[in-house]
Amino acid sequence: MAKASLPSGFPVAPGLAGRVLLLAIPVVLPAAGCGDSAVPNLPASQVRDSAGVRIVENARPADDSRLPWRIGPAPTVSIGEVTGEEAYLLHRADDAVMLPDDRIVVANTGTSEIRVFNASGLHQATLGREGGGPGDFTALAGVAMWPGDSLVAWDTRARTIAVFDSDGALGRAFVLEAEGRPAEPRMPLTDGTVLGRIVDSGAGPGYRRERYTYELHDSDGSTRVSLGDHPGRESFINMDGRMAVFGLLPFSRSLHEASWGESVVLTPDDQYEVRVHDRTTGALARIVRREYTNRAPTREEVDQAIDDALERTSLTGDQLEWTREGYKGMPLVESFPAFRTLLTDELNHLWIRETTLPGMDRPAPLWTVFDPEGRVLGFVETPEGLTILEIGAEYILGHTTDDLGVESVQVWPLVRAAG
Repeated sequence: MAKASLPSGFPVAPGLAGRVLLLAIPVVLPAAGCGDSAVPNLPASQVRDSAGVRIVENARPADDSRLPWRIGPAPTVSIGEVTGEEAYLLHRADDAVMLPDDRIVVANTGTSEIRVFNASGLHQATLGREGGGPGDFTALAGVAMWPGDSLVAWDTRARTIAVFDSDGALGRAFVLEAEGRPAEPRMPLTDGTVLGRIVDSGAGPGYRRERYTYELHDSDGSTRVSLGDHPGRESFINMDGRMAVFGLLPFSRSLHEASWGESVVLTPDDQYEVRVHDRTTGALARIVRREYTNRAPTREEVDQAIDDALERTSLTGDQLEWTREGYKGMPLVESFPAFRTLLTDELNHLWIRETTLPGMDRPAPLWTVFDPEGRVLGFVETPEGLTILEIGAEYILGHTTDDLGVESVQVWPLVRAAG
């Protein structure tokens, strides 16, 4: 089962010549198998082959339609407290996974710890810590299941992957080797391979779009197969103002990763198109598309996004105005991202979270669900404010932060009812 990781942005910090500002401008998008054959009135799908690539074209579900699947009215488990024992005080709990025995493993990246809780949410163990020794982490990024009931965790700064046994003991650690240098671990897969990438961030001021080179690596870190080069995040550097500014473009587009059955998804969100690669050869094997409409953001929408982001910083006075001035030189992206994020669930369904354009009335996150073959099943809404980390057959595991900034990792029941 694959998931997607939590979105990250650039922190606000001094830098170049003491006057560089790194500012996150996130996409302003409000927060928002069982029974597949019984789902009524499925949107139309067409399947064809083109040069050995299977292409699935899907119509868009009706706006007011919803799958008969239901998410419970409240979480059955919630881990996270305002005060109390350290284990329950979460700080950047950016990833989590549920084990086969229903234990919940949380990557508490703010403290570089892996915290293990039982099915009721009671703390059982803590693995790892911040540091450079065996089993330590400098930038813990995520946790996942590994063959043989093992657990893996990866460090994006040290480029290491640590393997723990079912009792939490460190078995070994290794590095992904690519082109004579360590690759960034991105996603362990259920067959024991690991997806890694090398990032080319470009050079010079102005508009830039990163390029990502992906490879699948064996469990010893050696390269198994190349998955090619792909367009990554859009960003901008403005060196002309009184404050040099570097950050993501407002409504910037990026690239999304997932494991889908025996394949790997590597797809930019420029279009509503999912590009699926064969794990054995690395070649493009399938393209899944869905009908959608899109447009470019207006100057007013971009300026509002910049203002909203600046309000969330601690900048005041001249620094605030110089930064605002630096961001006014950012170009407009060609279009909004075609979708927000994607994940796959335990039953090999693909879930794609819809983009919410400015002005849309959509309080809850809306997802399009595809069956294992890439055919649209319909729309599903998930709880507002919940960032989904994993979707099981009968549950959703996610992360949320309340108005006081208190983090929680929660389990919500999922009922895949027939129509």
